[in-house]
Amino acid sequence: MLVLVALIGFWTIKGFVRRWYGNDYEKLPPGALVPDAVTLSWLGLADKGWFCEEPHYKGNLLHLRHKVFQAKDVVVFVHGFIGDYLNTWGKPSVLLDDPRFNRNYDFVFYGFKTALFGDVPAFDEEAARLDRTLSHLEQDYKSITIVTHSKGGLLAMRTLLNRAHEFPSKQSYKIHRVVMFTPLTENVSLAQLPEFVKLLGKESPDIAQMQASTYSELGRVKEDLKALLNPQDPIGQTRKEAFMKNVAEHLYVINAEGDEIVDVGPNGEKVVNDAIRELSQLPTVGAPRLVTLRYSDIGGSEEDARETNRGVRDPSYAHGIVVKMGAQNDFTFFDHFEELLFDRIGVPPRSLAANAEQIRQNTHDRIEDTIFEMNKFVVDKNPMVGLAWKDINDAVQAKFKDVPEPGRTKQMEDLTKQTYYVYIFLSLYARMDGLRSSGILSPNDDMIVTWKRSWLPNLMRSELGRWMLDNNLMEYYSETMVKDLREAAAPEPASAVPQPSPPIGSR
Repeated sequence: MLVLVALIGFWTIKGFVRRWYGNDYEKLPPGALVPDAVTLSWLGLADKGWFCEEPHYKGNLLHLRHKVFQAKDVVVFVHGFIGDYLNTWGKPSVLLDDPRFNRNYDFVFYGFKTALFGDVPAFDEEAARLDRTLSHLEQDYKSITIVTHSKGGLLAMRTLLNRAHEFPSKQSYKIHRVVMFTPLTENVSLAQLPEFVKLLGKESPDIAQMQASTYSELGRVKEDLKALLNPQDPIGQTRKEAFMKNVAEHLYVINAEGDEIVDVGPNGEKVVNDAIRELSQLPTVGAPRLVTLRYSDIGGSEEDARETNRGVRDPSYAHGIVVKMGAQNDFTFFDHFEELLFDRIGVPPRSLAANAEQIRQNTHDRIEDTIFEMNKFVVDKNPMVGLAWKDINDAVQAKFKDVPEPGRTKQMEDLTKQTYYVYIFLSLYARMDGLRSSGILSPNDDMIVTWKRSWLPNLMRSELGRWMLDNNLMEYYSETMVKDLREAAAPEPASAVPQPSPPIGSR
């Protein structure tokens, strides 16, 4: 009985303490310094390893870091019209308690008000503040992921474009991903929605002016983006290439069908401007760059039922619910915020462009590992075929037998490596050849035809390719593949039209 009473007392007191801290947070004015204990209790975090890396000022900035995980990458959340730096996202604890995220990322919740309800100069000033925040973060993290909602996407794009205009005097941010939920890309409907006006009325008495300012900000961003993607001089071309590589190739957009706040055409259809559509068409592996969630999949039918029962219509439902963590019970499983986000950002890169030397080392290690595995595979599968490596050595020795030292050793090492690289490269075609021989791939499959028209001729007509053929170093593949290699090495007919090589990685 005493144990039971103690447990009841413990949980009761714990609940009182949480509510007490929560009330303390609610009582604090905007901009006030929030103690860590109040922050963690208000967020409902059971894991006490979290702490505020920087002073937490209510409504402005919350930077959470974990004592144990010590992530090397950070996610920055930038809110939009509805809510604020925390309320916009529902329950951030959904991500903070998720091991997929908390083992890999720290979290920054960025807040702003003046740029939402102010004029264009205030918006530009806020973009400069966001730039300072990102610049500060990249000093401590290997990569930055930016997640935005609504007008937060416009602010982030303004900031990214400003940095792009300063290239190369200022390098791009170390971006891992940019994920924009329901961003402003074409139309903004505020003054036409009286129910939405009520939501914003406390903050902005002049909704028409707010919409006019937003249209002006959106127009400038669209024009700057269009100009950046259509350069007129070499410097502009350099800026475009840097922007495409460092920003555009990392960009994802998630819209919501039935969103009455942004990007809605005259008939209620989704509207996305040409620049965003152009960026969204960049090739990607995994999740699509541009997707519109169906109204029925984000709980729209339940919202319609609530409207019928209560007689109150919420035009901001589709616009805001897509980012409400912990409030998406009516969503399909794959459309939950955390699932959508992880599909696009995944595990952060351990060694990306931020460390070119590390990339080179990793590539070298991978090649060395591959060579080792190839040797082991050959010897294990067929010791006789293992003589291939002896044949390579003999051919290299014969080629440089008359070259004096010290250059002889270096040239022999280089040629041996180049020969191994060719085997690694041809292992891809050998895999297709195996599928072809087993009937899984057609002999006229696009991949095989592309290799036979471009990759194989380019390789086999080179000095290295001919040398390997002459020394019978291709005889370890199937008869069909060797025939393809010898045909590729044949001189190109004079009347033939050269076939351009496909871009690396296109298949």
